Amino acid sequence: MANVFRSNGKLMLTGEYLALRGAKAFAVPLQFGQELEIDAVEHPLVYWRTLFRDKIIFHAIFDTERFDVLETNDTDKAEWIKKVFKAIREQKKNFLLKSGAEATARIDLPMNYGWGSSSSFIANLSQWADVDPFMVNMNVGGGSGYDIACAKANKPILYSNELANPKFDEIDYKPGFERNLWFVFQENKMNTAEAIRKIRSKKVSDADVRRISDISEQWVKSKDLNEIMELMKAHEKIISGILGLPSVMEKYKDFNGAVKSLGAWGGDFMLAVSEMDGADVISYFTGNQRPTIFNWTEIVKNQSTE
Repeated sequence: MANVFRSNGKLMLTGEYLALRGAKAFAVPLQFGQELEIDAVEHPLVYWRTLFRDKIIFHAIFDTERFDVLETNDTDKAEWIKKVFKAIREQKKNFLLKSGAEATARIDLPMNYGWGSSSSFIANLSQWADVDPFMVNMNVGGGSGYDIACAKANKPILYSNELANPKFDEIDYKPGFERNLWFVFQENKMNTAEAIRKIRSKKVSDADVRRISDISEQWVKSKDLNEIMELMKAHEKIISGILGLPSVMEKYKDFNGAVKSLGAWGGDFMLAVSEMDGADVISYFTGNQRPTIFNWTEIVKNQSTE
């Protein structure tokens, strides 16, 4: 009988970049994610395929001795999966040593959104192998690990990783203005590894790390939409100063509300908060060539319902 595992996608609302320096981050698991179905086979091969909307978008065959790629339609992706397999074996020496598997991944999150296809993949494989997904993630590519925490969370989380010690708490986040929170795709998928390299080359003060942590904690307690918008502006100002880049707010000065980058600046999603009707928010961003828009209630796991 097949084993089936499922993990969530993610979005980080506060803490981008500085979560890598131990700042507390506010992040949410998504209703979209990834499922992994495993059937054991006796011969020492892994037959892998990934499906999106019932269409095979990736396939590969790996041996189980060194996880060499024997066949694939995407060499770069296959080599990355090989790294994940090897990181798992570093923790569990007998992983797939005497057997193989037929593995089918089913993704319901668009790959170009930056919603966590890699982290949900690592979380699923780690659950299958019964190893620590945070260690696998660190060995494969680094990052703060917040996305690994979101992969199995049932609610929004407050997350920190100081001195390679990931900690997170699930929180009940139901402020009452969820329908005023919008996720807008900037039509540009960013490279997470490049973002990690960028922040590691910057000088970051302890005061900035503490301030971002304070903003995260204030955010989850606030019941006031205007206060959230002020926290967004303060967060953008801090990160803008560190990166030496203009805030995304500069592009949307005429927006009746506030906008904030989510994740690596320059791409992926941004958060838009406004007291305007939803139709007006959608019309504004569509008119600014940003037609891919989701409301909080559409995508966040454990969202409030009325």
